[in-house]
Amino acid sequence: MTPAEFAGFLRRELAPTPGRGSATFRLTLACVIATIPILTHRIPHALVVMVVMYLVTQEDTAATLVGSVLGVLGVTVGLGAALLTWMVVLDIAWLRIACFVGFVFAGLWLKRVLVIGALGSALGLPAALVMVLPDVAPLPPESLVEFVLWLWLCVTLGLTVNLGVQLLLAPGDPVTLLQGELDTRLRLVENALRELGGSRDFAPAPTTMSLDAFATAGMSRPLALLKTASLTNARVRQRHDALATAITLVDRLVTDARALQLVLSSAPTAALNESLVRVADAFARTRQALAEHESPQTAEAAAPPIPVDLHVATPRPLADMERTLEQLSAVARLAPTSPTAKEAGPRLLIPDATTNPEYVQFAVKGALAALICYVLFIGFDYPGIYTSVITCFVVSLSTIGSSNQKGLLRFGGAAVGGVMGLIALVYVFPNVDGVGGFWLVFATGTAVAAWINFGSPRISYGGYQTGLAFYKATLQNLGPAVSATVVRDRLIGVAFGLIVFGVVEHVLWPVRAADRMHARLADVFRSLAALGRVASRPLDDRGDVDARRQLISQQVTDVQGFIESSKFEPGAGATDTQEVQRLTGDAQGVFLVLLAIARDAASATRRPDAVGAATIRVNQEAATILEALADRIEQGGVASARQVSGLLAAFERSITVYVAAAGETCAGALGLYRELAAAVNRLASSGGRSLPTAAHSIGAG
Repeated sequence: MTPAEFAGFLRRELAPTPGRGSATFRLTLACVIATIPILTHRIPHALVVMVVMYLVTQEDTAATLVGSVLGVLGVTVGLGAALLTWMVVLDIAWLRIACFVGFVFAGLWLKRVLVIGALGSALGLPAALVMVLPDVAPLPPESLVEFVLWLWLCVTLGLTVNLGVQLLLAPGDPVTLLQGELDTRLRLVENALRELGGSRDFAPAPTTMSLDAFATAGMSRPLALLKTASLTNARVRQRHDALATAITLVDRLVTDARALQLVLSSAPTAALNESLVRVADAFARTRQALAEHESPQTAEAAAPPIPVDLHVATPRPLADMERTLEQLSAVARLAPTSPTAKEAGPRLLIPDATTNPEYVQFAVKGALAALICYVLFIGFDYPGIYTSVITCFVVSLSTIGSSNQKGLLRFGGAAVGGVMGLIALVYVFPNVDGVGGFWLVFATGTAVAAWINFGSPRISYGGYQTGLAFYKATLQNLGPAVSATVVRDRLIGVAFGLIVFGVVEHVLWPVRAADRMHARLADVFRSLAALGRVASRPLDDRGDVDARRQLISQQVTDVQGFIESSKFEPGAGATDTQEVQRLTGDAQGVFLVLLAIARDAASATRRPDAVGAATIRVNQEAATILEALADRIEQGGVASARQVSGLLAAFERSITVYVAAAGETCAGALGLYRELAAAVNRLASSGGRSLPTAAHSIGAG
């Protein structure tokens, strides 16, 4: 990246966005308020109070509340376990090291397998740090216990103050925020189409919103809001799969709209202008349908868009946008039927927590890197770089891309915060007197860090690190500090930890997001095939459909995460990422239809044998296509396009047999299988493959 490109990146990422200023004010206010009891009651370890605020603060109060409660719970359990362990291992060095490794391993494993992964960090990291405490700050046993109790008090104080400020001033509901995110993206795409089509009949978006910014940000924020909303809202939990599909499709529309702006650099023709306006009108109808998703008239409101004139040379991004809008319409129609008959409550572990060996390998890598750092800083008698152990824990993520991103942000944020702290120590604090001057400097540094923290996922972690380094310099004791050694040691510790973890990660079970993205998408297709084979079978013959649903939902979530992480890996192609995103959206469409078929079969009366046999055949043919596509996606797959085309033709014939057998006796199921045929064909034709269509065999139903 050239200096000009880097400057442009910073300009985009640091630009004002909706809600960023208010979120920065709330976090700054909470940090300043927390300094009052810290200074008046001389509470040590004030840095911890500030750190936990950055870790749990979210725009919606539900996420902040859940994070605060689980944070206190996790830290209490982790520190309690560490204190109990101390009673046995404090005087046995090798056993204490073994317990340190055990806590790191357990924390990292829980970080991957818990639905709320941050709870694993809250459990494992504090306990692991307590094990190394005697080597970092040699204290008598009674002082060590007091040290741990002060840590617990600081965590509780920070979470309590922050939660109070957020509950009083934050906008709140994650469901409303999620709907706003989707509506804003669709409105920006609609405005872009109208502008490209020469129309001025639209309300311009605020200058703080841009299509380019949302295309850069990706799906991270909507998916985070969906995760929080699913934890706190039973209705959202029921509609989770439909909403996850909508997020994928809307992000795909944003990407296509940005590509269309680049393609149509010159003035479009009059015919193409008309097509652009027609598709923009379809966006307006889709926005209304998503906003009124609870209304029984959703199906009518979400009518498919008017087709683009086939005689007009349609750019590929515009054609893909039209097809994606049709899928959004199908999602709106199928959303009320997607949940299973019996609602499941929030889960603690992800579906494959005990069967996937990747999670154990992930924990082993992080624990090994932390152990190496621990042994080396003890061996070199340099306890000031204990931050290297924390670095190994926090940058230990699922792929090389995500770890690289977090590592760069960790070091860059530490450098920026360290420079800010040095400026405060050398030039500002000597010239200010009293607590008022201290608060002014403190609030200014906090506001800078908080502004970065509330940016896009590309830089937000850097804001937390900026604040942490700044507080390291300015809150070394119970007031302004006079030594810059801690800033130097922190930078060295972070760099050392990144080097050690980077070596371990590349040597031991390296995982590239770009590679894992394809493998996990193939897993999605195979899981869909397994669900398709049993979707319409009797209840006693199809197994646990809800367990299959949870597994597929988790696999889709993994794919979405790999899509985001692959953007930070060198050599990852944007075209390949967009193709995987397109396939993921199409696969989610098939998933929703299969869930609707499964629920319909569970509530339907016994059907004639001929209809049952035809239904099973259709499901088998669809499952065979999905398995063949999974084979094509995986590296080294052997299923050719001709083979998939032949399977699709067989699927078309089975659909014809089903229509003849079902007639008018199964009108509801017939409509679902019409949706299945369309969804399977969209999936099979993704990526530019020209395959025959089976949807026309069903007719009008």
